[in-house]
Amino acid sequence: MKMRSRLAVLILFFGEFIFANNELRNSEIFYSKEGLKNTTNALTADRSGKFLFDAIFRISSSITNAFGYEGEEYSDYNEDINIKTCECDCGYSNEEIRIVGGRPTGINQYPWMARIVYDGKFHCGGSLLTKEYVLTAAHCVKKLRKSKIRIIFGDHDQHITSESKAIQRAVSAIIKHRNFNPDSYNNDIALIKLRKPMAFSKIIKPVCLPRFNYDPAGRIGTVVGWGRTNEGGELPAIVNQVKVPIMSITECRNQKYKSTRITSSMICAGRPNMDSCQGDSGGPLLLSNGIKYFIVGVVSWGVGCGRDGYPGVYTRVSKFIPWIKSNLHDSCLCS
Repeated sequence: MKMRSRLAVLILFFGEFIFANNELRNSEIFYSKEGLKNTTNALTADRSGKFLFDAIFRISSSITNAFGYEGEEYSDYNEDINIKTCECDCGYSNEEIRIVGGRPTGINQYPWMARIVYDGKFHCGGSLLTKEYVLTAAHCVKKLRKSKIRIIFGDHDQHITSESKAIQRAVSAIIKHRNFNPDSYNNDIALIKLRKPMAFSKIIKPVCLPRFNYDPAGRIGTVVGWGRTNEGGELPAIVNQVKVPIMSITECRNQKYKSTRITSSMICAGRPNMDSCQGDSGGPLLLSNGIKYFIVGVVSWGVGCGRDGYPGVYTRVSKFIPWIKSNLHDSCLCS
């Protein structure tokens, strides 16, 4: 990915939105599934097709210290949720190269990266949390049949297998947040349970969760994914990364989005030409404490890719820590 290219966002729909609002100046860009070629091999899906873009419009409504929130809370959230801790580590990357915004990652540099394939075609990104669970966006799994989903790990370059051997898993359960709003994309978060647990290794490790209500505003995050490197472009073979500045909720509401569209469950990050894009949906927005990586956001939605005044919008993971923990059934988190 070039320095002024874009990593990729935003919305994975299946062409079923009907929007009737004349305020198209705030329109969001999404891509349909048209243009993807069928394949019988999930590991070698053709990435040469281009997506069709349409303009649509929908409307909907500060956290502290080291990896708490002063503001709206979910009344059904309980921070005191106990979950077992495994004897394993999370968040360690295989960082053999220096991270630079808008360039390919090192081989399996982010070993929690998961590629979600649906009916043989690349669909969304995700992040491995435990041996059994992957974190992604709710819009990525909306109306999907779990029997047609495959999750692929250790897959740096989708077109070759000589670098590392990709591992594939079927899915036993999809857990979407019950308050996910497909119109506003509020509460855009989901867990996918693997049918068979993963074995951790050098190329497959879990990412760490942040503290409940941790606010990453003012820091520089890293978005990782196989999404488009420019708006309307093609999907890359190699997983890419880009550095993005993370805004406060006030800063985001002062951008070109309607202020009510940005809720306290969202994070905005990006600058012109440095953003996530189509195909990155469900993937992670990461922060490092110098030792480990924490997932602070999930790629959710936005207007176009890298447009001035329209930063990428991410699900604020720290708001959902109790929800995540309460749904990690028969699993444990690495420390």
